[in-house]
Amino acid sequence: MFTLNDILQATVDKATVLSSLPPDPHLIFRSAHHDSRQIAAGDLFIAIKGAKVDGHRFISAVAQAGALGALCTEAATDVPPTFIQIVVPDVVEALHAIARVRTQRQRDEQGTTLIGITGSNGKTSTKEAIAAVLSRHAPTLKTHASYNTEIGYPLTLLRLEPQHRYAVLEMGAQWVGELAWLCTIAAPDWSVITNVGTSHLEFFGSQERIAIAKSELVQALQPEGIAILNYDDFRVQAMKAKTQARVLFYGTAPEAHVRATAIGGDTLRGHSFTLHYGEEQQPVQLHIPGEHGITIALAAAAVGFAAGLPIGEIVAALEELAPAKRRGEIKAGPNGSTLIDDSYNANRQSIVAIAQAMHSAQITEGGKRWAVLGDILELGSYSRDEHLATGAALAHLVDYLVAIGEQARFFVEGALEAGMPSENAYFFSANLEQPRELEAAKSAAADLLREQVQPVDLVLLKASLGLGMDTLLTMLQTNHTHSAH
Repeated sequence: MFTLNDILQATVDKATVLSSLPPDPHLIFRSAHHDSRQIAAGDLFIAIKGAKVDGHRFISAVAQAGALGALCTEAATDVPPTFIQIVVPDVVEALHAIARVRTQRQRDEQGTTLIGITGSNGKTSTKEAIAAVLSRHAPTLKTHASYNTEIGYPLTLLRLEPQHRYAVLEMGAQWVGELAWLCTIAAPDWSVITNVGTSHLEFFGSQERIAIAKSELVQALQPEGIAILNYDDFRVQAMKAKTQARVLFYGTAPEAHVRATAIGGDTLRGHSFTLHYGEEQQPVQLHIPGEHGITIALAAAAVGFAAGLPIGEIVAALEELAPAKRRGEIKAGPNGSTLIDDSYNANRQSIVAIAQAMHSAQITEGGKRWAVLGDILELGSYSRDEHLATGAALAHLVDYLVAIGEQARFFVEGALEAGMPSENAYFFSANLEQPRELEAAKSAAADLLREQVQPVDLVLLKASLGLGMDTLLTMLQTNHTHSAH
């Protein structure tokens, strides 16, 4: 929530307020949205002129939907007389300024701690885990969905309520300097870095430049801040040299302050381990998949210890964690098989991590492991090499590979070169610019899976978000009478 006064303070000398009634500066907006479909009573609509859609077209519709006002560059005429239109030269710039004012007020009045999270993989799952731990201690705001960009980040900050003592903020980057720039809106008090992988290589050009970009979040910390770093990732570990803040390492190495030992259990349904911090230790049983589930839990535990929570409270929160939507969820697969829905997004590291979890998972004798993969996007000139390397890694982790898309052909090529039998690899070509072609490829893959997959098998579904693999999941969970030919 935020007030009209926050807006006026942020846009002083730049805004014109249009309304038939003198607006009350203490008027409270519930939240702000740039998507007109999400607007509810009491909201502020952020009218952004995008490359494809101009939000200004929807101002009268959001007024009818109960929005109190709109932030825009051009006022609409067909709105109720009480509807407030704040006309500014640059909507995005104004949005940043409003979030800056609102967050500063929250810090001054409530002493809220902001926790920024970045990394190539696991940002959203780590955000959810940290919020789950902290919310046992005090009211906690967390980033809505994956709102971690120049639009999403300030929109999240505008959801702050006076009772929030913590704000767990996912922060994404596609270029060097972006996180430093987001920190000018609101810099975190504590920063969590998950890892340095190959996401968005197309924009960064190298893993070293990704590491430079991610390190901006610890460089932005004040000396009294805390940098919470993954000791098991050498590029993240090295970020200690780039911050003046206190460093809290988490990981499986003895040098980590918050660490896991005695790792056991089922990698697919959740590992067990002993959590250590200082002289304290306690066993944990997770219900989130993969080795990376341990990393996520350790990051959340480190934040919990930084906040002064007792180890018992932290462990209780960790044991209640479930996979975030489409991020390692276990579901019913074709013909009664077990399906891992990890279809929200993908890069080489995350594909290999979940495939390793499948490989070490215990399955019924005779059961086979299937990886159903779509293209990894945003790799630019690295695309072929990254897909080849992923396929090569999968050759000894899964029994069958089903690849869908354009670059996905290189998953198959890499797997075959690494020794996967050719009869175990399938490629369904599709031009991603042609939605019908892509859906036809998914349909053909679904037919194959329904024909071949056995009840004892394990099936992984994973691709970049742009592939829309959720539609393939729907096909697999719908009864079809015809089969592949």
